[in-house]
Amino acid sequence: MKDIREKVKDERSFLKKIELAIPGFRGYRKREDLRIADSMLRDYISRMLDDVEKYSKAVRENLTDSMALDELNIIGKIVNQINKVATEVRHGEQGYMGLVGDYYVKEEQLNNLYEFDLNLINRVQELKDLSKKMADLSNINATRDRMREFMSMLDDFEELFHKRRDYMLEVFV
Repeated sequence: MKDIREKVKDERSFLKKIELAIPGFRGYRKREDLRIADSMLRDYISRMLDDVEKYSKAVRENLTDSMALDELNIIGKIVNQINKVATEVRHGEQGYMGLVGDYYVKEEQLNNLYEFDLNLINRVQELKDLSKKMADLSNINATRDRMREFMSMLDDFEELFHKRRDYMLEVFV
């Protein structure tokens, strides 16, 4: 995947390039581009979580067909947690708040935020891969084992996202 920061730089309009040349606007433009990149990444992560939820719902259908009641309780909790995490990612803190915002977030801090997001992308891909494997399983015991592994991975993903949020809160203090 191409570094989104570079993509945003490559797609700057003529007006944005002029803003970069004007003293006082250069830092604003660079931070605004990083904020846009962050927003694009979070949108990508939330769409991947939507896929994870889709596969998890397929697991729930398989378990329903097998009448695996204990496992249905577990997958229900998983689907709810995925939905909650996807909402948190979709509506998470963006960092820089514009030219007249109350808080000034440095470019380095936004780059750190971007690194959090790259790590989140790797983890959500692992969740997606595992949820797809679970959806393809027909053995209840194998599904149960994968669900335990999945729950642990989802908890780790959520914890990393909360660390990202906490990092942003520290930036604003």
